[in-house]
Amino acid sequence: MGKLKDRQLGFLTRLLRSQAGNTLSIMAMALIPLAAMIGGGLDMSRGYLAKTRLQNACDAGVLAGRKVMGTKGVVDTTVRDEVRKYTSFNFPVGYLGTNLATTDINPTLGANDQIDLTLTTTVPTAVMKIFGKDTMSINAVCSARNDYTNIDIMLVLDTTGSMACTPSMTTSQCSTYANANRITANLPLVGKTLEYILENKDGSRIQGLRNALATLQSQMATIESQMNLSEASKRKRVRWSIVPFSQMVNAGFSTDAAGATLYSRQPTWFNTSGYYSAPKSCSWLGCTSPTDHNANWMNKTWDGCVEEQSTSNSITSTSSTIPSTAYDMLYDTVPSSEATRWLVADPDAATGQYACPKAMSEFKQMNATDFNNYFTAERGFVANGGTYLDLGLLWAARLLSRTGNWASNNPASFNTFPVTRYLIFMTDGNMDTGNSGYGAYNRESVWKRVTTNGNATTSNTNHTARMLLTCNAIKNMGVKIYTISFSLGSDLSDDLIDCSSSTNSTSPEFAYKADSSSQLNDVFRNIGENIGSLRLSR
Repeated sequence: MGKLKDRQLGFLTRLLRSQAGNTLSIMAMALIPLAAMIGGGLDMSRGYLAKTRLQNACDAGVLAGRKVMGTKGVVDTTVRDEVRKYTSFNFPVGYLGTNLATTDINPTLGANDQIDLTLTTTVPTAVMKIFGKDTMSINAVCSARNDYTNIDIMLVLDTTGSMACTPSMTTSQCSTYANANRITANLPLVGKTLEYILENKDGSRIQGLRNALATLQSQMATIESQMNLSEASKRKRVRWSIVPFSQMVNAGFSTDAAGATLYSRQPTWFNTSGYYSAPKSCSWLGCTSPTDHNANWMNKTWDGCVEEQSTSNSITSTSSTIPSTAYDMLYDTVPSSEATRWLVADPDAATGQYACPKAMSEFKQMNATDFNNYFTAERGFVANGGTYLDLGLLWAARLLSRTGNWASNNPASFNTFPVTRYLIFMTDGNMDTGNSGYGAYNRESVWKRVTTNGNATTSNTNHTARMLLTCNAIKNMGVKIYTISFSLGSDLSDDLIDCSSSTNSTSPEFAYKADSSSQLNDVFRNIGENIGSLRLSR
C-alpha cells in the first residue's frame, strides 16, 4: 500500500513539473486578444472608409444645394431635395450597413447665405460585436458658400506700343514693327487726334486682350443675373474699375459712375502751371518761366494725362519703407499743394517721346455694351508708349484705398453683404521706363525724380522696387491680385509672381503666363471661375 501511494505521488509530481503541451494552451488563450486586435483594425478601416465617403457626400450635397439656391437666401424644398439627392447618390442608403436615411439629411442656412449640413450615422462592426461593440458612430460637417458676394474687379492693363504686335513676335520683332507703324489719326468718338501704333492685321495682342475681357465680363454677367433675382434691398452687385497705363495714366478724364471727369469734380487736385523742359534748379540747362494753361487750353487741348506728385529718389530695391517726402507713394495723399497736386501733362512744353492712354474708369457697374465699348480702338483704347508697370498699380492703390481720396467709393459692404475685391494686372513686357521719354516723372535723365543718376537701368530697378511696394500695399488692403504675362516676348518674372497673391512661387496660383490670344482667353476664363465660384467653407 505504501509503495502504491509513493508511485501516485511521483506521477503527480512529474505531471506538475512537466511542460509538455503548454504551447497549445498559451496559443488558445492568446487567440482572444489577437482576434480583438485584428478585428478592431478591420472595423476601424471600415469606419474610416465610411467616414471619408460620408464627408465627400456631404460636400457634394451642399455644393449642389448652394448652386440651386442662387441668391434666394432660403433653404426651401427645392434646395433641400437637391442636397438630399447629391448626398444620397454619393452615400447610398445601407452603404457598409449604415442607416443614414434621406430624412436625416437636413441642410440649414448659415451666415452669409452659406448652406450648412451635419450628417451622423453608425457603421455596424464585423468582428468587434463579439466583444460587445456592435456599432461605430461617424459624422461629417460641411458648409458651402457662394462667392457671389459683392464683387469689385480692378483691371490694370498694359496699353504700351508692343500691344499692337502679334503675341508670337519677339521683343526685337515687335520693336521693329512698332517703329514702322506709328500713325496719327483723328478719332471722332474720342474727339481728339491721337498718335498710336497701328494694330497688326494678323491679330494684335490688344485685340486678344479685348476678346479675353469680353469672356470675363460674360462670366460676371451670369453672376449678376442671379444677383438680380433678389429683392433690391438684398441685391449684390459687380463693379468694375479700369486703369490703362503706359508711361502715363489718364487721371484727369477719369470718370465716376455718373460719367463726370475727375478734373470737373476736383479741379484743385491739379496744377495747371508748372515747369516742363527743366526743373527750377536748372542753371546749366537754362531756366525758363513756368508754363501756364488757361481754361481754353484745358478744355480743348489737354488730353487728361498728368505728371506725378512730388516723390523721393531714395526708393531702391533695398527699401522696405516709403519716405515721408514721397507723396506719390503715400497713396492717401490729399492734393492740396504744389508738391501734392498732379501737374497737367503738356507734351508741347516738354521734350521726349509721349503717350497718353485712354482715361481711367472708376468703380461702377457696367453692362456688356458699355464694358466692351470701353475697349474699342475707335474710342481710344489703342497701343502706344513705354512700360511703367508701377504706374498703373500706383493709381490702382489710390482708387482701392478705403482711407484715401476715393474712400467713399470703396465700402466694405453693400446691402449688408461684404465686398470682395480683386485686381487683375496684365502686361506683355518687362519694366522699360528709359530715361529720355516724357513720362509721369518727366525725363528721368534731366529731372532725376526716381534715380540719383538718371540712368535707364537704375530707373527700371527703382520703378520695379516701387511696383513691389505698391503690390504689397494693395494686398494689405485685402485685395487679391492676379498677374498675367502675355505674349512669347514676355516672361512670368519673379517680380510678377511676387506682386500676385500667390503663396507658392514654384507653382503660383495667382500668376499666369499666356503665350497666345487663346491662352489669354483661357486665363481670364479661369480667373473668372475663381472669382465667382462655389466654395467649401469647411
